[in-house]
Amino acid sequence: MKTMTIQVRTGTMMNMDTNVAVKLARAALDKGYGVRIFGYGEGVTLIKNGQDPKRFPNVGNETIELLGKGLEVVVCETCCKARGIVRGEEIEGTKIGSLTNDLSRFVTESDRMVTIAR
Repeated sequence: MKTMTIQVRTGTMMNMDTNVAVKLARAALDKGYGVRIFGYGEGVTLIKNGQDPKRFPNVGNETIELLGKGLEVVVCETCCKARGIVRGEEIEGTKIGSLTNDLSRFVTESDRMVTIAR
């Protein structure tokens, strides 16, 4: 199976970048790809449980749905700490991890990598 890694570095309420990442993940999963998202910088907000945006798509709910279809989501622990996101606040099935262990593994195991950032 071909695998795609999407690195997202923009927060869920900043603009539509995170929504684009989730839509790309959905399209790739639908085509049979294995898909992993790694959140870095503001991108760690993707895994925050309890999102309730009023003017943006609810990427938290979409992420939950895609986890059931095989999406793997990991975010940077250091970036979480810097933003006050602590273990236990993440969407069930996502992981707070690291650049060195998780992103490096994703990159080496993927056929394609996309970075979405500003």
